[in-house]
Amino acid sequence: MTSRRRLKKEIDYVVSDLVLDCFTYTNLYQKPNDEEALQIVQDTLTLRNQLRDQANHPENKGDSTSKSYYDKLAKTLLEGVDAGYEKLGKLLNKDI
Repeated sequence: MTSRRRLKKEIDYVVSDLVLDCFTYTNLYQKPNDEEALQIVQDTLTLRNQLRDQANHPENKGDSTSKSYYDKLAKTLLEGVDAGYEKLGKLLNKDI
């Protein structure tokens, strides 16, 4: 298990990559107000805030152990970011 501090840095790093890719998409295809890309950014930032809050307050973990609690947070992060990249990929395929 990584430390809580490391987990929070990983959350920020992975989320920032997806957000940057969304803004790159809007700039490359000259779509500064593309609602679908902005919705991906908004959903991703909401996920980031939820995961950071859960990482900061592990006392709400219930009966699970610390290791399984943080592993679950990491899995949720990867699933959420993967879903965001799938949506962005569909936008890219639609424009090509």
